[in-house]
Amino acid sequence: MPNLHLLRQTIEKQIATTPADIIVLPEVFNGVHCDMDPSAGPQARQFLATLAKATNAAIVGGSIDYQHSDAQRRNTCWVVNRQGEEVGAYHKRVLFAAEQADRRPGNEAGIFDLEGIRVAVLICGDLWEPAMARELVGRADLLAVPAKTAVPSQSRIDYARKLWWNLALTRAMENGLPVVVADWAEGRHESIGLVGGTRTRSVHYTSGGASITDPGKRPDFDALQTKLSAGRPGLLAANIDLDAVRAYQEYRQSVGLLPPPGTA
Repeated sequence: MPNLHLLRQTIEKQIATTPADIIVLPEVFNGVHCDMDPSAGPQARQFLATLAKATNAAIVGGSIDYQHSDAQRRNTCWVVNRQGEEVGAYHKRVLFAAEQADRRPGNEAGIFDLEGIRVAVLICGDLWEPAMARELVGRADLLAVPAKTAVPSQSRIDYARKLWWNLALTRAMENGLPVVVADWAEGRHESIGLVGGTRTRSVHYTSGGASITDPGKRPDFDALQTKLSAGRPGLLAANIDLDAVRAYQEYRQSVGLLPPPGTA
């Protein structure tokens, strides 16, 4: 698949000069829906293990449109350690647009231990539900958000990108959690799907709203969020100081803006 080849090529080039501990991929990173190619999901799932071993990094596997063994179709993120072993899966809970018709939503949070780092996953629309991020306070060290910020027209691309940058900034600062959004680059896409058994073609646009927001960087506002300029293709990289993040959490708790440790 072209997407998988490009992803691996781009990531391995970056890793060769700047090793990483955790890599986050976008939503539906393989670009194929399972109703069009049932083999696409298993192939993309295997790709995650291959990528982890090739890069010696844990992979938050974006998401895959996947038909599971119970015959239910879910938008699923597999998390893989650096040895290529699956440590768990998270199913998107807030379904968007056409997903509501034929995907089954998940029903619980996804928090995964990657060598002592507690990584939580929310997929795209999940980030718009404030309670889903708030329930992670005290339970996670990092929030990874695979996304595909789809809009119906080119005129809305800039709006969507800025909206997502601000959404990530808000969730990071209000909950004291670093937030990594992995998004598709800005672009025009034609997708083919089955509606009532009929093959249909549609056009949509993605905004390139990828960002890494680190509340530990306060009060340097310009350092809080790293973004790809104008939604261009590429990789974002950051070193996150978890001690600085914890200091920010403690401040929020001291002034009453976060619940004390050990409370819901």
